[in-house]
Amino acid sequence: MINVANIKINYETVLVRLGYWRLSTKIDAKTETLIKENLSLAQKLIKPKISIIFDDIMVKRGEVVSKNGFKIQSKDVAKLFENCFKFYGIVVTICDALEKQRDYFIKEKETFRALIFDAAGSIAAEETISSANKQIKEYEEKNGNIITKRYSPGYGDWAIESQKEFLSKLSADKIGVSLTNAYLMKPEKSVSAVLGVKKRETI
Repeated sequence: MINVANIKINYETVLVRLGYWRLSTKIDAKTETLIKENLSLAQKLIKPKISIIFDDIMVKRGEVVSKNGFKIQSKDVAKLFENCFKFYGIVVTICDALEKQRDYFIKEKETFRALIFDAAGSIAAEETISSANKQIKEYEEKNGNIITKRYSPGYGDWAIESQKEFLSKLSADKIGVSLTNAYLMKPEKSVSAVLGVKKRETI
């Protein structure tokens, strides 16, 4: 059971996203208070959700085929999944409340507050999928396996158009994730990825 309920948005990471470097940039007290106050509000608005699948796979030249028939047509993913016997598909989202608040700030021309919320949302989404990744890694290592790095539709030669079938397999609609006509996920602060699993002795 993957639990992503307790995701925390790190203040220092938000500073970096905003272009501040803690050791070299002096932040005045007013700005620091503004960032922390908005970060606290952003934290209350995130609602991390996850949908996950896993299946046995065969890796062929230029594609990965799961037991239930899902195909990833990508030489890059096939190379990454070399010697893998299983894959996980993951989609996460923090839902759209934070995004709506950010858009409100944009409308009201409160640009800095909008930037804080956008940075916080990106960090929260990445923390959510990283948490899921960590839990899968720990589970598989207990069973004598290792996992590959994550890989997402739209990277390398894995066509972004594949996102439609991938999200369908993940039943992403059940956690409120859909696609635009340009194959971008809504809510914006959502992430999808696959990772492979191989026996430790195949390293």
